[in-house]
Amino acid sequence: MRVSTVIFVSLLLAVAVFAGGCMESERIPEGPESVSEIVVGALLPLTGDYAGGGEASRAALDVAAGDINDYFASIGSNHRVRIIIEDTKADPAIALEKLQALEKQGARIVIGPGTSAELEVIRMYADEHGILIISTMSTAPSLAIAGDNIYRFVPPDTYQADVMAYYLKEQGITAVIPVWRGDVWGDELERLTTAAFARGGGKVFDGARYTPDQGEYDTIAADLDLQAARAIAEHGRERVAVYMVSLDEADRIMDAASTTQNLPGIRWYGCDGSALLDVLVMGRPARFAEQTGFTCPALWRQENVASNTATVKKIREILWRHPDGYSLVTYDTLWIIAMARTDAGAADTAMLKTTLERTAGESGGPIFGPMRLNNAGDLSSAHYTFWMVGADGNTYRWVPIVQYGIPSAGATPELEWVGI
Repeated sequence: MRVSTVIFVSLLLAVAVFAGGCMESERIPEGPESVSEIVVGALLPLTGDYAGGGEASRAALDVAAGDINDYFASIGSNHRVRIIIEDTKADPAIALEKLQALEKQGARIVIGPGTSAELEVIRMYADEHGILIISTMSTAPSLAIAGDNIYRFVPPDTYQADVMAYYLKEQGITAVIPVWRGDVWGDELERLTTAAFARGGGKVFDGARYTPDQGEYDTIAADLDLQAARAIAEHGRERVAVYMVSLDEADRIMDAASTTQNLPGIRWYGCDGSALLDVLVMGRPARFAEQTGFTCPALWRQENVASNTATVKKIREILWRHPDGYSLVTYDTLWIIAMARTDAGAADTAMLKTTLERTAGESGGPIFGPMRLNNAGDLSSAHYTFWMVGADGNTYRWVPIVQYGIPSAGATPELEWVGI
């Protein structure tokens, strides 16, 4: 049994004693009126940009809620988790409206939202109204603010930038042409990654910044193609790559790039926002991705996932595809919230924060185990698996190829696992 599993099971035993303590002298009456609800809100992008990530987290929440409620029933506890999910469409203004709606429905703890742009807008409202936000997808470093009501059970993008720059160098890439989404997340991740790459001696071309809803991908592809021609002339085809920071629009960028002269002949790399997307293993974008060896890092730890195949299978059966690492963190997050609320009860915000931090750090969730948070409430270590689009006959699929761990901010990535 893995260490994280042992720690989590120990927590469940402690919760069982606490939650079931009234079973003899204060037996809980049967009936719906006896249920003590733990209401948890969720802000997810179920439509619009990044809908794939939102759908994966919704599936994870459905499975987690069922598992948690089964556990409560098994120990005779009257606690039950109820999730209220709101679709933000990955729109910051809508995210704020939906947070206000969740507040009216009694949600004091909210999982989400799906993007850093949304979190940037709702942060102040959450602070002012005593709402705890736990994001499992936002990674923009500028939102790491000590003392606020925002927790992120994922690492900031400084970790991803470092591991991406390290991997590019390992692959022999000496020049990159970035193309990135123009929002707080895209701007920061592109800046951090290219800066890390340049510090290692790499050449960074101007690239192209885009606005997702403007449909300018043909123009962007033409610009990138001209830059690729210059980069190839200076560095050689094998040492030039495109680095793409995108969400669900990645397929449209690749579709446009597939008709250019130079872009199909160089390597392409992506980020966590485009890893494991279904749209990149179908049709012309899939052929382009396979041809260019498209490779992305995703928050993921092979040994943890392998030790929890039953849970991953249940999520996959709902989702009809492999869940991403962020959705598995979402699964763990609901467990952490449920255990913390069971312990803290109807405590004030300060006590709830203390209990939440202790629960995350001491036991965490059943998949990834303890979550060590930094002083800004973000995960303080990271494990990234790089995935590549590969061909399997006439079909395409995501294939894990290598995993790196980063034990702390600024540490050199450590090789942990090698696949194909």
